[in-house]
Amino acid sequence: MLNSELVSSQRLRRPDVRKGSAFPGMALRESHEAMPRQFLQGGASQLKNNFSLPERHSPSAHPGGRAAIPGQCNSFRRLVVLLLTAHCLLLTAACRRDMQDQPKVIAYRENKFFKDGSGSRPLVEGTVPRGYLHQDREFYFGKKSVTGSSTAANSTGQQPGAPTSPSEMFPDDVVTFPIEINRKVLDDGQERYQIFCSSCHGTTGYGDGIIARRGFNKPPPASYHQDRLRQAPVGHFFDVITNGWGAMPSHAAQIPVEDRWKIIAYIRALQLSQMPPAPPAPAQTNQAAAPTPSGGQKR
Repeated sequence: MLNSELVSSQRLRRPDVRKGSAFPGMALRESHEAMPRQFLQGGASQLKNNFSLPERHSPSAHPGGRAAIPGQCNSFRRLVVLLLTAHCLLLTAACRRDMQDQPKVIAYRENKFFKDGSGSRPLVEGTVPRGYLHQDREFYFGKKSVTGSSTAANSTGQQPGAPTSPSEMFPDDVVTFPIEINRKVLDDGQERYQIFCSSCHGTTGYGDGIIARRGFNKPPPASYHQDRLRQAPVGHFFDVITNGWGAMPSHAAQIPVEDRWKIIAYIRALQLSQMPPAPPAPAQTNQAAAPTPSGGQKR
């Protein structure tokens, strides 16, 4: 019994009870309870030196093993923030520019950067806008690839002192369609014709549209069933739709190129539908006149 009490008292008196554990406060409390009263009263300073709390290990400790001081960390952070703020202020102050003073070139305005003082630069010779390289003259212009030498026609489409044949009236216009003509093309052409052409030229092409009947008839819209337009090549109709003719304005902005050819195909169908019937061919008689006998009357 005595030996067991002595062993337990020695264990309690050891100053390194639970030293280095995760509960340093518990080790200190147990050490104080194990020490005699007189030792505690007489050796307070010694207890303070021998039983000091272990250093707390934190993630902010320096690589040397010493813990970082909170005051130094705060000062360092404040210094970094101040330096970053000063750097940003210097950058923004040096590059400050109002939105109304942007360094840009405005079209058709004066600009002292260029020698001629103009902000708009001239285009390079031969520049073609994207999508406007129309090398197929027959499709995009209704003109033959090789133009013939001829004088320009007057406003009526006829050349003074020249025959009125279609080839001489419009020598540069194509005669055949540059697209394939089928039933769908004719249906699309009829739809576009009803939208853009029937108001003036009428649904059947006689020039009796609602606009002409309401007073806009000086000059009256052209009738497609006159001989001049029946004999005109298809390129002439394309040129009229593209550039206008007389009182008719240009429809190039409203009607795409392919739709113009579709409308012309439907106009040809209208002309064929209103063609007068061909006169019947005269009957040929194969009976020859009977010869009369010479010199006398028939007995």
